[in-house]
Amino acid sequence: MTRKELSLARVLVFGLLAPLVAAITSTEGKNKEKIDAPSAGSGEGLAYEPIQKVEVYADNATAPASRIPPVEGWWDSNICSGDFCVYTNWRIAKGRGLVAVTRAEEFQKLERIEDHLNRGENKYLQDPVPFTTTEILNKGPGITATQTIRRGKPLMVWSPVLMVHRSLFDQVPKKKERTRLLEAAISYLPEATQATFNKQRLRPGEPDITSNPRSVEEILLAHPFEIDLGYAARKLDELNHSKHYVNYPEISVLQHDCRANVATYIDNSFALRTTVARRVQAGEELTVTYVDPFLSRAERSAWVKRHRVPAQGTGTTEGGVCPCKACSLPGGEKGEEAVKGEKRLKEILAIRAELRNHDSTKVDFAMIERFLMLYEEERLHVKLLEAYELAALNFNYLGDDKRAKKYADLAVQAGIVEGGVESNDVVAMRVMAKDIKGHYSYRYTLKRRGL
Repeated sequence: MTRKELSLARVLVFGLLAPLVAAITSTEGKNKEKIDAPSAGSGEGLAYEPIQKVEVYADNATAPASRIPPVEGWWDSNICSGDFCVYTNWRIAKGRGLVAVTRAEEFQKLERIEDHLNRGENKYLQDPVPFTTTEILNKGPGITATQTIRRGKPLMVWSPVLMVHRSLFDQVPKKKERTRLLEAAISYLPEATQATFNKQRLRPGEPDITSNPRSVEEILLAHPFEIDLGYAARKLDELNHSKHYVNYPEISVLQHDCRANVATYIDNSFALRTTVARRVQAGEELTVTYVDPFLSRAERSAWVKRHRVPAQGTGTTEGGVCPCKACSLPGGEKGEEAVKGEKRLKEILAIRAELRNHDSTKVDFAMIERFLMLYEEERLHVKLLEAYELAALNFNYLGDDKRAKKYADLAVQAGIVEGGVESNDVVAMRVMAKDIKGHYSYRYTLKRRGL
C-alpha cells in the first residue's frame, strides 16, 4: 500500500489493548478522518488525538507498545471495563505521576483538583533519616529505628501514585478482567514511579519479585488507605460514592502491627503522613496498623491472615498467623494474656459508648480514669485523640475544669500526631483549652441533672 492510499492507521496495543492512535493525512486533498471519543483531556485544555473506547476482556491481550501518554497532563486512555477506565497524569507531583482507575465523573473531579494534588510533598522529614530498611522475621522487608525517636516526630510524607474506585471490586466480578485493567494502569506510570511501585510485589521468603509477584489488587487490599473525592450534588447514595483505595509505595515498607507505634493520616493534598505515636528505641521496628485496632483479636487476625502474612514454607499466598505481639500471645487465643486483652478491648468499647452519650447518667470520674488507663494498657497510642477528647469533655461535663484543661491540651497533641496541625479536632480542642469554663460542656451534665 502506497502512502497516497493510506488514510488512517490505528494501533491498539500493550497487554490490555492500551490505545495509541496515529492519523496520517491523505495527500489527495481530503479532510482528515475523525474518530469519535470523549472530550476529556488535560486540565489545561491540552489537545490530544481522539481515540476509541476499548473494552477490556480477560483474554484479549496483544503485543506491548509505548507506555508514554501522548500529551502532558491528564489523559483518558479509554482502556475500560464497564464504567471504570484508566486515566493518568505524568506531571502530578513534579513528575512522580498519578494513575486512576475510576469512573468518568470521578476523573472530572481529578482534573479540577490538579493544583490541589500538586501541593503534595514527597520526602523524608528528618535529616539524617532515623531508620533503616531491614528484614523482619515472618513479615519481610520492614524498617527499624537507628536511634531513639520521640513521640510526635514526623517521619515521611508521600503523594499517591495509584487511585482505584472501591466499587471496581464489586462491579467487575471477573478477577482476570480486574487484573488486566489494574496492570494496564500501572504500566502508564512514569518509569521511575512504576519501579518504585513494583517493589511492593515482593513476597516474604521469595528471592525476588519474578518468582511469585503480588498482584496490584493484593497490594491495594494489604495497604487499604482510602480517600473520598466527595459526592456530586445530584448523587448522595452509597452506589454513587467517591471512595477510592490509594497506594503510597514508600509507606508500604512499614509493616503491620495491631498495636502500632506510628500514626498515619492523609492531608488535604491527599499525601500520606507518618508520625511517631509513642517513643521508639534504637533497633525497634516501626509499624503502622492497616486494620481497625478496635476489632477483636479474632477479626484482626483473620484480616492479617488473608491480606498480610503468607504461610511460611507453603509456597502459596494463603496467610499465616499475625505475628504482632497483640496476636502472637503465649497460649494462643485462649491463653491468659489473650483473654485479658479481649476483656480490656470490650471494656474500652463499652465505656466509650457511655462517654459519647452526653445524656448518660453512668459517667463519673472513676469511669473516665479507667477508660484512659485501659488505652495505655492496650497500647492504643495511635488512637489517643478520641480518648483525650472524650476525657476532656466528660471531665468538663462534671465540672472538673482542671482535668478538662489537661486532657484538652493532650487532645491537641494527639490530634497533631493523628490528623495534622490544621485538623478540625485540633482546632476544636484548642478552642476548648483556651476557655474551659466558657465552653458549652462546662458543668453541662450537672446542670442537666439539676445539680
